[in-house]
Amino acid sequence: MKEPTSIRHEVRILPQLNKACGLDIHKDKICCFISDNTGEKQFYQEFGTFTKELHQLKEWLIEHEIRDCIMESTGVYWMSLYSILSASNMNVIVANPQFIKQIPKRKTDKKDAKWLCTLLLNGLSKGSFIAPKTQRELRDLCRSRLHYTQHRSKTLNRIVKVLEINNIKIRSVASSVNTKSCMEMIRHLAKGERDITKLKECCKGRLRKKIDQMGDALQGTLTDNDSWQLQCLLKDIDHIDGQLNSLENRISQFIEQDYRHVVECLDSITGVGLGSAQVIVSEIGKDMSSFASSDHLTSWCGLSPGNNESAGKRRNTSVKKGNKYLRIALIAVAWGAVKTKNSYWRGLFEKLRKRMKSQKAIVAIARRILKVVYKTIKEEKLYSEKGIEHFISMQTRKKENQLA
Repeated sequence: MKEPTSIRHEVRILPQLNKACGLDIHKDKICCFISDNTGEKQFYQEFGTFTKELHQLKEWLIEHEIRDCIMESTGVYWMSLYSILSASNMNVIVANPQFIKQIPKRKTDKKDAKWLCTLLLNGLSKGSFIAPKTQRELRDLCRSRLHYTQHRSKTLNRIVKVLEINNIKIRSVASSVNTKSCMEMIRHLAKGERDITKLKECCKGRLRKKIDQMGDALQGTLTDNDSWQLQCLLKDIDHIDGQLNSLENRISQFIEQDYRHVVECLDSITGVGLGSAQVIVSEIGKDMSSFASSDHLTSWCGLSPGNNESAGKRRNTSVKKGNKYLRIALIAVAWGAVKTKNSYWRGLFEKLRKRMKSQKAIVAIARRILKVVYKTIKEEKLYSEKGIEHFISMQTRKKENQLA
């Protein structure tokens, strides 16, 4: 029989309330259930989702002296009501639906609202992380920039497809079509230019070394209809570029006003550039008190491996679902860090890659980088890269301790 081990976990029990309200939110209606802790005084009312009806709901809550209410984070429908109730100094808890599931086969709108109210009254609900208004606005801008960037990549792929269908092999000669030389050639092709000599004049820089190969690659079967399609796609590219420039300027204004020092600190971390720093600060903010620890932050992001243990056996698990926008940025940061010569992260990646796949190792690197991000923001200090020598010395000391 194994000896009992001393394990200490923080158990946080929320206080019970005298009166509360559960709000079950839908696209076109909101079901409200009010109850006291004895269950003797209960009220139920349904409201619409127009702005004037949201204010009527607020007045109804004030009339019944409700100071605490709870709602699920259903799509985006909760956001307007949350803003209105928060402005009235109400304590509004936005709960993750995954943690407050109703009993199976007993589900109606009224019962959902009642269940939410019951959880809140008995202190069994945990609120989600709600960012301040300024951070939410910056977050929307950064996410819009990501969507526009992804749409631009899809449009470029469609341009390449039109060229490949007509056997124009620009991509076989140039490393990418997203260069000044290639885009200029594509614009001439879209306008109907077929003279190979004139098209080859668009080659600039290192591409001029391959000018003869480019001449062979440009001999295709492009038709007038294909040129028209290229014109439409190029207009999409120009529109997206304009939107991205506007977003960059708007994001820079937000950063300059509230997050300049934090972004400078994050920019000092290996692999983190200006764009990545903007995404990170837009998703987690500059106040780390919202997260109990760095491990809590990595779990919220979705970079921590889940636990699946039963009868003393541990099974393989994937990472949890979390903030996908932050996770995308951190994976990109991790790849940049491990590709930096003589960096600590490169040495750690080479070690991890010996016992796991590269994709799994990069997630582990991203998790550790996020813990560094947490400490950097919390202490508001620049990050100091210790280099691969520090990693080698740590591994040497570890082996010596194992042999001792």
